[in-house]
Amino acid sequence: MTPFDKNWLINQPYDYELKYYKLLAGISIIKSMILSNELHTAILAVEGELGILYNIKYNQAATEDKMKVITGIDIDNMSLSYEYPDTDNKMSMMYGVCEIAITKLENLYRIIRDIWRDLESECNITEIPDRQPINTMGYIMYIIPGAANISVYQYNEPNSFKIDWSSFKLRKVKDIKNDVSSITSFVSDVESRSDLYRFFRFDVNIKKDIPPFTECMLPLMQYSLFNKIKHGF
Repeated sequence: MTPFDKNWLINQPYDYELKYYKLLAGISIIKSMILSNELHTAILAVEGELGILYNIKYNQAATEDKMKVITGIDIDNMSLSYEYPDTDNKMSMMYGVCEIAITKLENLYRIIRDIWRDLESECNITEIPDRQPINTMGYIMYIIPGAANISVYQYNEPNSFKIDWSSFKLRKVKDIKNDVSSITSFVSDVESRSDLYRFFRFDVNIKKDIPPFTECMLPLMQYSLFNKIKHGF
């Protein structure tokens, strides 16, 4: 579910109570995502909406240009005629709601990042059996203590680390038994066929209920691996 309709703030009608209601409704959806530990979806929603609101705030001329309404055609000059919202009060209202929305969403973003960091601190990413920093392909193993299996994912190092971490993709290749022998056997098998790969294990040591995999743990593993490779630590 998308928390905010497209152009919800700049579209007519310019009514403060309606705009504020839409803001609170969107925030309520994001809070539900947070409570469900759908953290990656919540982060993307907040970041996307903040980007739009910052653009409205800091690019006033472009914003007001989007709000103009076609009223006719100027035959002499072969151009369209436009009108803008009819009172300064309506514009002031919109920018006022924009400021409120930015403040509320920035607060939500801090909350999400705090939860994200807490989860990250309860996970550990380690390169095994030794570091291979020059290799640009690899595997990462998602390991939960006591689980029957380990999920193994393959990755290709990006050509540039200027990309956003969420564009760095992992592809599941197989499940193996959750024991040292199976891990060793997998690594040995790959190394016997190629010396171009790195191997990581991502150990989940979360004390409470583990959040949803697709909406939280997979993106967290992507984020951790991306930064591990990027910074070389």
